[in-house]
Amino acid sequence: MNQWVEIDDRSAVAVVRRLARRHGQEIGLSEVRIDELAIVATEATTNILRYADRGRALIDVVQRGGQKSVALVFTDKGPGISDADRMFQDGESSTDSAGLGLGAIRRLSDTFDIFSSPDFGTTIVCTFSAAAGPTAPGIELAGLRVCHPLEQQCGDDFLIRETKGATDILMCDGLGHGPDAAAASEEVFEAAWAAGGLSAEPGQTMRQITEKLVGRRGAVAAIVHVAQPQMVMSYAGLGNISTIRIGETGVQRMAVRDGRIGAGPTRGYEETLELMANDLVILHSDGLKTLREAHFPPGLLRKSPLLIAGFFLDRAFRGRDDASIIVLRVTQEPER
Repeated sequence: MNQWVEIDDRSAVAVVRRLARRHGQEIGLSEVRIDELAIVATEATTNILRYADRGRALIDVVQRGGQKSVALVFTDKGPGISDADRMFQDGESSTDSAGLGLGAIRRLSDTFDIFSSPDFGTTIVCTFSAAAGPTAPGIELAGLRVCHPLEQQCGDDFLIRETKGATDILMCDGLGHGPDAAAASEEVFEAAWAAGGLSAEPGQTMRQITEKLVGRRGAVAAIVHVAQPQMVMSYAGLGNISTIRIGETGVQRMAVRDGRIGAGPTRGYEETLELMANDLVILHSDGLKTLREAHFPPGLLRKSPLLIAGFFLDRAFRGRDDASIIVLRVTQEPER
């Protein structure tokens, strides 16, 4: 289940804490780390109730390389944190909570990031990780998804494969939402693996997937291959998955070919571009509103990919479909 938990009364504290514990057990965290995960979940949820009255939390298991982590996203539209330095001191916290302060939450978590402003409220993300696995050098990335509010299964899904030579992403949105849409996404993944997995030629992979799934329920999809260390991105898009590159020259939107997996065979729309250090690439389904420059608060895009993903998954969530987002940042100069 990937659902936003609405935080609007004290009962939400127990719900968020219980979810955090369950996911910590799922990835095999020690009892000590599970207890610390529960403390962070309790503290962050209680702080939302005190300082912003209401907000939302998303807790999910995410995977990068061979590492599974519990990702926690807490977001509100309150007044923001006016004195961040004070709030990072131990003992500065909400009434009836552990009194830890943001500093202790940061120390207990394996990763932590925060964005706060009077105009956009506060978003906090943190992770608790199991044993680390290999990740691609020169790339930071994070992906999140959330169900339609009335569903238990998410029809949006993505695959991420990282090697020393490339980062590959397949994002798909099964038509509709709920179990049937989730099954449609799973068919796309099975077709991709049957075709030999993700490759350096996204258009070819798209063609093989669409050939195999003619007549099926279907999905829309985008495939991205980033060759490393050259940081050259190859792309293929079919249907309304949005893919955006944000760099020094501004915002570039990848075109897509109209259609869907399940209709006729096609390579989709294909494009190749050279990425630069600090470029962002964002993929998201139509469960989010189209991201435009007006949606980028000052300073947000300098934050971690997980923070950016969590912020947009909350603020741009339409609330009537599944939604997914992946944020990728290039962290080193390309070698060409």
